[in-house]
Parts: sequence; structure tokens; C-alpha cells
Amino acid sequence: MKHRAKSIFYMSKNQVRNLLNALSGRPLKVPSLGSMTLDQDDVDIARTYLQNKSSWFEPKVVLEYEDMFARWNASKYAFVFMGARVALSAAIYALELQPEDEVFLPGYTCVVVPNAFEYVGVKIVYSDIELDTYGLDAEQLESKITSKTKAILLQHLYGLVCRDYEKIIGLAKRYNLRVIEDCAHATGAEYKGLKVGNLGDIAFYSSEQSKVFNTIQGGVAVTNDDNIAKKLREFYNQAPYPDSTLIDKQLHNVILNYYQFKHPQRWWLGDLVNIIYGHKRIISTTCEEERGICPAHYGQKMPAPIAALGINQLKKIDKYNEIRRQTAASWDKWCDVSGYKKPLVVEHSIPIYLRYPVLVEPEKKNNLRWAIKELGINPGVWFVSQIHPVDKTVDNCPNAEVAVKQCINFPCIF
Repeated sequence: MKHRAKSIFYMSKNQVRNLLNALSGRPLKVPSLGSMTLDQDDVDIARTYLQNKSSWFEPKVVLEYEDMFARWNASKYAFVFMGARVALSAAIYALELQPEDEVFLPGYTCVVVPNAFEYVGVKIVYSDIELDTYGLDAEQLESKITSKTKAILLQHLYGLVCRDYEKIIGLAKRYNLRVIEDCAHATGAEYKGLKVGNLGDIAFYSSEQSKVFNTIQGGVAVTNDDNIAKKLREFYNQAPYPDSTLIDKQLHNVILNYYQFKHPQRWWLGDLVNIIYGHKRIISTTCEEERGICPAHYGQKMPAPIAALGINQLKKIDKYNEIRRQTAASWDKWCDVSGYKKPLVVEHSIPIYLRYPVLVEPEKKNNLRWAIKELGINPGVWFVSQIHPVDKTVDNCPNAEVAVKQCINFPCIF
């Protein structure tokens, strides 16, 4: 009842704001930064499974999704989990990284990435990024390699292909290091005709609600190495399914997010659906995770209803990624006119632009009202810290500090 009373109060405030916006000629809603690949067909799948709970733990649909993702991604093996962070934990397990082994991470990442290593005692060495694509700077990496260094986490951020992709792969081969590709932002991006995630030893992808495709929560680990795949399967077989309560919440979040962020009449339907289902809302990163504590539900594999959503989303991902690229071309023109540097498109690469990152003046990042007024959008602020969203500073990463102060990101699906 408390939730409904609060939701009705906020709905009243929102509708007054909408009335004022309509009277002044402003848009009722700006483009969302998440859940923009959800459609009515995804809502239909969620509702079908909510009415048929007996099928939630059948493996057939999950196997179909894994096979479909592997074929679409041109990877030999794929395993699906309840989050990309869990897929990363599976990768750490599969590569047999041990406590006190050292791994390179970008000094500009999400807190759930270092968490996965810290949960098992692997030592993190942060290295700076470059400001062309916000990936690891290969030159800085080499100077930090020690006898304890075992792996590099290479990120493709915002849907761009990492500027030093081949350099980092080559560096890893010279020093006999493993490469984990963080493709959470870049599902579908390509380099030299191959989807990212296939040059390293192992890669992980995200279908969390703010990512390229959307099952509310979800992740995929892929590899082309038979021995690594055996270890991934071992981790997968040990992983439990989520309980029915969490699956129920996730399916209801499909409905919630569609009506709040995507439906053409979300300006009023979103508030109405929030009154009905808002008490089931899922928060992607828990307070525990922000404090570095492993939550009780961590480490789960994906059940059938979420895999069914993944299959449906994967059927549409190429269409939506093309829309992102078309929108990015308009942001390119805006950068040219406004005097801002465009993100680098690496030669022989095809980015997908989860978001379009731009370095603006710090005061423009601190106060985004200019963008709403001039562009009719509300930009994202990934990242508000070097280990987003935790207020944590990483030493000797000056480019990461610049990105934190200046990088905003525009939506690419309207």
C-alpha cells in the first residue's frame, strides 16, 4: 500500500509537469537511455510465461538461446547467466585465475567488474584509458607487466571497438597473458568482419536493461577454445537457477520498462503501470555490490523465460544496432557544428553505439539542462566515477579522470 500511495503521488506530480510541458510546447517525454529495444512482442512473451510457471526451468529454450547466440556471434561456445557480471565470474573460473594473480583492468569501469575478481581474491592492477574510444591504452599496459600478471580485461565501451584492440591482443600473446573481452556495451560490434569477443580467449556480453539488447538482467560468456569451454560448462553446471520470486520480478520488469520507457504513450501509461507493478522493480546494481559485498543471489544461470526473451531480442538486435548507427551519424554532424571531438571509429571496425560519448566542458556535464533545452534529450553521465557508481578514485589514470569530469553520452534510439 505504501508503494501505491507513493506512486499515485508521483503520478500526480508527473502529470502536472506533463501538462505544463504540453502548454509550453516542450516534449512530454525525452528518449530513454535504456529498454529501447523492448516491444509489445517482448511483453507478450513475459505475460505468457507469467501464466505458465511450470515451464520456467525447462532446459530446451536455454540451449536454443545459447546455440543461437553462438551462431550469431560466430563463436564456438556460449553459456548464459543471470548477468554479465556472472558471465565474467565464469570467465575467471574458466581461466583458472588464482588468488594473488594480477589482472589488468581499465581505470574507468563499472564496480561489478572489479567485484568479480575481488570476490575470488584476484589482484587488480588498474591502467589508464585512451580518450578516443575509452579503452585500455596499450602503451601504458606494457610498462606495468610483472611475473604475477596473468590476464588483461579489454573493454569495448559505449559500443565502440577499442582503439588498441590488436595491440593489446598482440601484447598478451608476447607475454603469454589471457585476454577477457568486456563486450557488455558492444554486442554486435565488428572488427575486420568478426564480431568483437572473438579475438581474446573469452568474452562476456550483457542483456541488462540499459544495454544493447534487453532481458532486464542477463549475460553471456563465449569462447572458441575447447578447454576453456569445458571449464565454463563446469561453472555453469554448478550454478543454481534463480528462485521463482526473482524470475517473476524480472518478467514484470519487462512490462514495467516497456510502458515506462518505450511505449508511445509512456507519458501516462508508465505512471499507471508503475502503480500496479512498481513494487516488483529490480535494481541492477545492489547496495551490497556497491560496497564490494557479494549478494546472496549472485552466480545464477539463466532460466527458460529469460532465455526466451533473449531469443526474441536477438532476432531484432541487428535492426536496432543499425538504427543506433544512423542516429550516431546525426551526432557526428552535431559534433562538427558544435566543435566537439567525435568518438573514433577504428579502421576496419563497425561500432554499434550503445550510447554516443562526447567530451564536453565539466560545467555542461554537471548541469544537463542545456541538452534538454537545445537537443530535447537527457544525456547519460556514464561514468560519474572511475569505478562507477562508487565514489572511488584510481591512482595514475589521468585520462580516466578527464572522462569522469567531461564524458556525457547521447541516446542512439529515439
